[in-house]
Amino acid sequence: MKFTLNESAQKINCQPGVIADYINHGLIPTKSQFEPEPMLDDTDMYWLDLVHCFIQNGSSIEEVKQLIKHCNI
Repeated sequence: MKFTLNESAQKINCQPGVIADYINHGLIPTKSQFEPEPMLDDTDMYWLDLVHCFIQNGSSIEEVKQLIKHCNI
């Protein structure tokens, strides 16, 4: 199943612009920042939930980027 930014934002209780920022900062490694209207699948939603959790709990964008580098994607 694929979700729009609006649908994805509703699922994690944030604004669609937050998700777009995550994508543009390379924090959703399964999505390209150059997609005009990204659709998120289950794998993207997994990463989105993980990234959002880290950011909401005080991690910086740079810290999350470093974490992603250590993941086997």
